[in-house]
Amino acid sequence: MIYVPPAGAAGAILEAVKAELELVICITEGIPVRDMLEVKSIMAQLKSKTLLLGPNCPGLITPDEIKIGIMPGHIHRKGRIGIVSRSGTLTYEAVGQVTELGLGQSSAVGIGGDPINGLKHIDILKMFNDDPETDAVIMIGEIGGPDEVNAARWAKDNMTKPIVGFIAGVTAPAGKRMGHAGALISGGEDTADAKLAVMEACGIKTTRNPSEMGKLLLSVL
Repeated sequence: MIYVPPAGAAGAILEAVKAELELVICITEGIPVRDMLEVKSIMAQLKSKTLLLGPNCPGLITPDEIKIGIMPGHIHRKGRIGIVSRSGTLTYEAVGQVTELGLGQSSAVGIGGDPINGLKHIDILKMFNDDPETDAVIMIGEIGGPDEVNAARWAKDNMTKPIVGFIAGVTAPAGKRMGHAGALISGGEDTADAKLAVMEACGIKTTRNPSEMGKLLLSVL
């Protein structure tokens, strides 16, 4: 787990990769994009088997088993709903709603909001799809980048479990970075409306109200 300040964080990730650790979770926010480009390039050259979660993420939790990250543990409870999100605070929101409904989480995974990161929505969906402890998934995304669209298209053809989704940034203006470094509409399918449309077309039920993620989940169970 990496909390190293931005200037040295990429070096810390590479140190862990070269040590062939199975899982590296980087919480650090503000790592220069160029540094992460280098990290991803070296990981590709090494054909690294290390799974990198983050950077700029809250980490992951499997309630009653393991927590590696900065999420508030007390809102989680053991259950069968998988949660994957680019936003830390929206992860907690979804977790809180699922816990209130008495369902609980199999695992909650924050993949981070940077433009260049490790595991994507699609990677976590594949894991949840293969996980006998997970019955359904909440997928939370943001404006910017193709990740949610790629995951939705994969899910349409491969996912055997129901997914509900939310995309933050419906009212965000084009060309302005919103909060996360990766939350920047540059055109095409990276607006919230475009992502929601693709997700719906791929069979993922979506809401535009983050307070309704739990209710929407109930409707597909």
